[in-house]
Amino acid sequence: MDALTLFGIFVLLPLVGALVSYFGKKYAPIIAVIFTGISGIFLYLWYGNFGSYTIDIGVKLNLTFDITTWFFMLMMNTVIFSSLLFSVSSKLKRAGGFATLMLLGFAGANGVLLARDFLSLYLFWELMSWSIYLLVLRTSGEYARRYLLFGVLSAYLLIMGIGIIYYYTGSFLYADALSGAIPHAIWPWILTFLILGFGIKMAIVPFHVWAPYAYSSEQPFVAFLSGGLSKLGAFGIFMSMYSIAGISLLQSFGTFRGVSLMGYPFALLGAATAFIGTILAIFQDDIRKLLAYSSIGQLGYVMIGLGLGTPLAIGGAMFHAFNHAFFKSLLFLGAGAVIYRTGKYKISEMGGLGYRMPFTFMFVLFAIFALAGIPLTSGFISKWMLYEAAISRKFVIVAPLMLIASVGAYLYSYRILYGVFLGQLKDEDKNVKEAPGPMLAAMFILMVPLVIFSIVPGWILGWINKILVENGIGKLNYTTFSYSSAIGGANMAVFWIAFILLLIFAMLMFMAKKARVVDQYDNYLAGEAPPSVALHAAHNYYKPLRDTWAPLLKHSIDRAYEKFSKFFAGGFYEIKRIYTGNPQDYAAYLGIAFLAFLLVGWWLLW
Repeated sequence: MDALTLFGIFVLLPLVGALVSYFGKKYAPIIAVIFTGISGIFLYLWYGNFGSYTIDIGVKLNLTFDITTWFFMLMMNTVIFSSLLFSVSSKLKRAGGFATLMLLGFAGANGVLLARDFLSLYLFWELMSWSIYLLVLRTSGEYARRYLLFGVLSAYLLIMGIGIIYYYTGSFLYADALSGAIPHAIWPWILTFLILGFGIKMAIVPFHVWAPYAYSSEQPFVAFLSGGLSKLGAFGIFMSMYSIAGISLLQSFGTFRGVSLMGYPFALLGAATAFIGTILAIFQDDIRKLLAYSSIGQLGYVMIGLGLGTPLAIGGAMFHAFNHAFFKSLLFLGAGAVIYRTGKYKISEMGGLGYRMPFTFMFVLFAIFALAGIPLTSGFISKWMLYEAAISRKFVIVAPLMLIASVGAYLYSYRILYGVFLGQLKDEDKNVKEAPGPMLAAMFILMVPLVIFSIVPGWILGWINKILVENGIGKLNYTTFSYSSAIGGANMAVFWIAFILLLIFAMLMFMAKKARVVDQYDNYLAGEAPPSVALHAAHNYYKPLRDTWAPLLKHSIDRAYEKFSKFFAGGFYEIKRIYTGNPQDYAAYLGIAFLAFLLVGWWLLW
């Protein structure tokens, strides 16, 4: 493999696919699936064929295909392939434009993952960001403006961090950042700018307010945005802290219980993100916004692990980022299938769809198990690693916030299960059919890794361990079925054996008694309620909790931003009134300005 082959397969090929899909409008999603499938095949074949390369196209692009890049590409490629496969049956408006923008975003994302110089990073970052903006714009101009505002903020923060590095080193290469040219006292500023710039893509608090709106766009795109593109934020933070800066530099700023004082504030920020995102998710009736706030909360866990910086914490963060890529994409696609069949997105308007969409229900159920961290899922392993990482260092703020967020995840997960798939089927939904084949196939592909790594977590822990060792962070203690730490660990073989034995016992108990299948209207209130009585209580589902949290919920970061924007908008309006179009007014302005300059100059000379 050479530089042009690497660049061609993962960047140029998606760009060519974008062009072809634009002109092949009728078959655009299928064309896009084929192009991403080709990239995916090479990605699997090239595992272990790692190296560094330079491409000179007027400017030098420094690329590296290593285990870290491969790991994040595996998430990205699988998620976009599934999302585009789902879109084949979605009947999207302007499907050619949709597929083109998705492939442009994919090319930009691959470029970010391959880049090992800041110039390449920024070019590909902007390609990806503008593709997202145009995809959100397809749904709503207001949603797109919100994303654009925070996208620009992210770009400026990254430019500031990159600019400081270039000022001192005269180089854009990651490797030259530790040449010794950058003063030690400047590094906290560099890392803060880079971490916050990348963190905006992860929708960390308080930069999260764009996500609930952007995640209300077309579901195939949202699955890619939440499950795939959000991981670029995690990748950027990891590279900034542990590849560009490194453990030694981070710990040179002092440590607190073995954790760098440079990283611990970001772990606290991650804990706050997990807590706030979860609380807000509980009270959402719009399934899209519920999943959006849920995504914010789950990415907070990743931020916690990256901030703590121990091998166990970073290993848990990487594992949870991988899990999140699959279970969150699966949930967004599941929601998309429900919306496609019912035309509804409010949970209070649904119910009983598990009877009509059993396969979709099964896929969503397993994704929810992984999200909530139920012990038989890979989501349990990643969360448990993060818990142990926080508990072992006695972080009494981070660990409790994680625990509360986990309990909250059970609450909003149950709301999806009960409100959408269980309970009473609405009369207007009695003819709802299962999702089309391509949609079910896309969801099945996303479920497979969650199943595999719930049984043999050692496979993915092996990849993560290579990432940790390669970056000088440390190593994990793991086997095929388990991992161990200083205070415990987890063995999935024990969990699965116990589960199978209990399942056999439950089946024997069930078969020993006679049972009958009854209609759903015959299992409420001993069958005494007539079918005309609505017994589905999905509206104001957690009202007691909402009432309890009401004093805190009235304080909204979103409303604070709105007040801030109105203040500036009012100021700009007043400035606009100065431009009257009257030449005499402009002459007066010039005279006042000239007089002010004279007075200031006289004062300075005096």
